[in-house]
Amino acid sequence: MKFQPTPLALALAAALGTAVVLPAQALQITTSATGFDNSASVTDAEGGSATTINNASLGSVSLDQFDSTVGVLMGTTLNLTSTRTQTITVTAVGSGKSSDNQTTTGTGSSDANISAAGVNSTFSTISANGSCTGTKAAGCTSTTSPAATTTNASLVAAGSLDSYVGGGTVLATLTAPTLTATQGVGAFPGAESTTYSVKWEGDVSATYDYLLHAKGSFDGTSQLTLDLDFGTFYLGDPATDLGFSIFNASGDRVGLDLDSILGSGDTTKLFTNLGLFAGLGAGSSKTFLASFDTSSLGLFSASYTLGLSDADVGASSSRFNNYSLTLNLKGEVRERQSNGIPEPGILGLLGIGLLGLAMGRRQRR
Repeated sequence: MKFQPTPLALALAAALGTAVVLPAQALQITTSATGFDNSASVTDAEGGSATTINNASLGSVSLDQFDSTVGVLMGTTLNLTSTRTQTITVTAVGSGKSSDNQTTTGTGSSDANISAAGVNSTFSTISANGSCTGTKAAGCTSTTSPAATTTNASLVAAGSLDSYVGGGTVLATLTAPTLTATQGVGAFPGAESTTYSVKWEGDVSATYDYLLHAKGSFDGTSQLTLDLDFGTFYLGDPATDLGFSIFNASGDRVGLDLDSILGSGDTTKLFTNLGLFAGLGAGSSKTFLASFDTSSLGLFSASYTLGLSDADVGASSSRFNNYSLTLNLKGEVRERQSNGIPEPGILGLLGIGLLGLAMGRRQRR
């Protein structure tokens, strides 16, 4: 038979119940900043529409991935610190001998984009105007460089956390989605053109928000094996249930899941009320009871292997799922033995016999 938990065991379970803890706070690691310095340009000649290049390359940067031995990755932010510098050059080719002055103009514009796993951000368009003045005979050329434009951002990588986990790098690509130059209406007898360039320089780093891995034990620190001995009972006598707890260690760590319970040995005689659970918070515990069925004679033992893992949060590739605890139970049931004292009726017959023997001896004397 299986016994119900005793009042004493229930009181113990209440005393050892789940503790109240504060929510875990994410920890952070920021990679070393990776620098970049790249340029792209486009040229437009007079006549017709503007000349545009789409998705002009401005290089890429490689960022170190998150090391999953540290913990479970909860979030990634790319940190961009940079400037964009424009240069516009307007050129006109002279012809003939005319000393009349002419002016030609041009414009240019560009935007910028950074893309990586879970990140695709385009920054505002910047533009520049240029012109040059000279005689029709000599032509002209002029280069203008407006003040640099600061381009900083903190970009959260959404939905692609696993791409940032590993022992290698993750790539961030820089482009100018639209790079345009426009040469104004011709004023010189020779060819006129506008060349527009943009230079994007700066650095990128990655900030990883993470929590420590779960840490299961029987004592809140490091006990991975628990031995419970019920002792020795006579056949059929009730055995008091024994309480025990599973802990997730304190600290800024993820919750603990109990995923599997594998029993071996005399599990029909030594059993528990263990049940699977998920998300046991850091610094908290769950209490259970072990029971002993004394309805059969013998020396009994059972072992339970408890499969644990990090809770199902953050980047799945950074979670650990190879935790285990071992619970060992044992107990003995013996048959109740006679104490060797004769029954009362036997004592009476024995007394009468002894009395008769004594009287016979007296008569012979």
